[in-house]
Amino acid sequence: MNRTNAILGTGFLAFGLYLVASGAQLPAGIGRLPGAGFFPLVIGIVTVVLALLLLAAAFRGAASPSFEMINGKIIAGVIGLTFAYLLLWGSGLFALRTAVFLALFLRLLGERWKTSVSVSAVLTATVTLAFQFGLRVSLE
Repeated sequence: MNRTNAILGTGFLAFGLYLVASGAQLPAGIGRLPGAGFFPLVIGIVTVVLALLLLAAAFRGAASPSFEMINGKIIAGVIGLTFAYLLLWGSGLFALRTAVFLALFLRLLGERWKTSVSVSAVLTATVTLAFQFGLRVSLE
């Protein structure tokens, strides 16, 4: 058994199932127009299928390229930050929560504070405006 693939496959399976469950709780859509739950549901299903394929390969003992984790602290920080962001998902204040998440994420990846804050502000504003006014979907 390939232990690394088994761990990664299990993590992606849990994430995919979370997306499927979350997407199923959102409106599916009206007629042929997709609703807010369409994309999380589809991405979750694809993630589950790919995770199951990875788990099957791991338990078959299929050969895979070697994997070496050289930035374990950064990876753990990104995973912890992402889980904290997801735990706060339904709490409101999408723009503030997302801007802080992106700024900290970019800092973990080595960007300067000024760059991190500027990029996160622009990206958050763009996504918020696109959803609120372009798609007419509230992110709160």
